Amino acid sequence: MDAEDYNEKNWIDNVQQGDEKAFERLFKKYFYDLSRFAWRYVKSKAVAEELVQEVFADIWDNRKVWNPTSSLKLYLYQSVKHQALDYLKHEQVRDEYDPQWREKREHPTIRLQDTRREEQIRKAINKEIEALPPRSKMTYKLHRHDGLTYKEIAEVMDVSVKTVESQMTRTLKRLRKRLSYLLPFLLIASLTV
Repeated sequence: MDAEDYNEKNWIDNVQQGDEKAFERLFKKYFYDLSRFAWRYVKSKAVAEELVQEVFADIWDNRKVWNPTSSLKLYLYQSVKHQALDYLKHEQVRDEYDPQWREKREHPTIRLQDTRREEQIRKAINKEIEALPPRSKMTYKLHRHDGLTYKEIAEVMDVSVKTVESQMTRTLKRLRKRLSYLLPFLLIASLTV
């Protein structure tokens, strides 16, 4: 058992025993990344954060019997994914029967506070990432933004590790090709830092 598994086991044990500080540390450690992950499904910061809070509320409410069988991180990502998919199903029904609801939905805005050139580069990179096919985009973001391993991504997305490896290889090749024109700007930026 490696150190991370040992820490996860302690974390789970402490939460099961009602240790509020351990629960708070768990919440703070994963809240931002899980909210960002949920946003990829629901496209609303407020809804994403609410879904993550629901996952943690369920953990706390059921702490005495809560016992993740996979890694803690994988458990949290899978739980948030299920919450997001349930939310989307509910929204689909709501849209079908209440067309006015569709118009009232929150639209997320992204605010960047970088210099003009950095902002342009970031927009170009984000544009290419967002233009990826949905599964490739999800795989890329889970790995690069959320730090999940290929094995964890495979479990979250219900695919084989080989599929994840293949998607990442194709995705990185595509991004390198499409963003090659930015290389001079990135080199200049790295030299001035």
